[in-house]
Amino acid sequence: MSLRTRAAIERRQARLWSAMVPVVRRTPAVRALAGRPLTDFPIMRPEALREGFDAWNTLGLTRAGAEAAARAGEGGDSGEVQPGVVAGFSSGSSGRPGLFVTSAAERAGWLGHILARLLPLGAMLRPTRIALCLRADNRLYGEVRAAGPFRFLFVGLEVPAPDRYERLRAFAPDVLIAPTQVLADLALRTRSPWPLRRLFYGAEPMGEAERGWIGAALGVRPDPIYQATEGFLGAPCRFGTLHLNEDVLIIEREPVPGTDRFLPIVTDLRRTTQPMIRVRLPDLLQPLAIPCPCGSPRMAVRPVEGRQDDLWHWAATVICPREVETAVSDALGPEHDWRATATSRGVTVEADPDRIPAAVRAVEALLAAHGVKAPVTAGGPPRQDGVKRRRVRWSDG
Repeated sequence: MSLRTRAAIERRQARLWSAMVPVVRRTPAVRALAGRPLTDFPIMRPEALREGFDAWNTLGLTRAGAEAAARAGEGGDSGEVQPGVVAGFSSGSSGRPGLFVTSAAERAGWLGHILARLLPLGAMLRPTRIALCLRADNRLYGEVRAAGPFRFLFVGLEVPAPDRYERLRAFAPDVLIAPTQVLADLALRTRSPWPLRRLFYGAEPMGEAERGWIGAALGVRPDPIYQATEGFLGAPCRFGTLHLNEDVLIIEREPVPGTDRFLPIVTDLRRTTQPMIRVRLPDLLQPLAIPCPCGSPRMAVRPVEGRQDDLWHWAATVICPREVETAVSDALGPEHDWRATATSRGVTVEADPDRIPAAVRAVEALLAAHGVKAPVTAGGPPRQDGVKRRRVRWSDG
């Protein structure tokens, strides 16, 4: 669907929100608000939505039952909780993985949307090899196999990096979707460009220097995908700019004090099994300062740089993860891994021993530029501390 103006987007959003009234009536948590303006609905945290799963679905499902089906799905079962209704887990970057349920109609809509936004021109007309690297496979992704003339390869993140490289290289994908850390590892192992037509990253931030290095190594610019338990939230245009999917979402902005970032408050206008209404995500989004040359009226933002709790803050001074990423990667080179963790008492930088001095100097210079007087100390080699790579963190624990 071509929406050429903001007014056209807003008219479509209003129409789809009106059509959600029967869905709201079937949702125990908010049925009393059916027919009310969106602004009358409470703003929800993802954790609260997860904890209140039983009241936030329209089919009378229980969280225990859905989680059991999702676990069975990861083990090779159908993942169905009811005929045609499938449960699955998100990647779970912090704490318990996100739980989602989708109907056959919702999966078909998601599939059409993601194929239209991500596949190369003409991909539906000729065989296309698609490779996906994620924590676990599920029915939602697997249905890509039946959507067109596709060959599909899933490689789990638990596969050792050398084996993952060999399997992907042998498959020779036209389209590859993977977290940043996987693409960085592939770039380090690669000696000649891949036969890729599109390359996408998601789940983890990627700095501009790293994006350029990976693109040069693999032969195609990596473009961002914004996908979460809460839905397919954003996709790149032909220029590689991330645009939010406002044709099927309403995204309100909650400003982040001391920055030009905002937190997205997401309402999915097509989710009918597990409604997502005014869900505030912790992701830091920064609007583009100038219009995207593609001309799309959908909101253009820079790729997600981290979460709200990744911000560094001392008194009234706030330093955003992208600033840290740029400073350290420029000093070390994009091919080198590192971590920087700040507290109210100072910053600890982790990197390989021969890169530590440059990393420390880069962080010291960044703090000085912001007028922050805090010590910067060296740690050991960078450690992976979760499913997702988080280079920039704030921790007073």
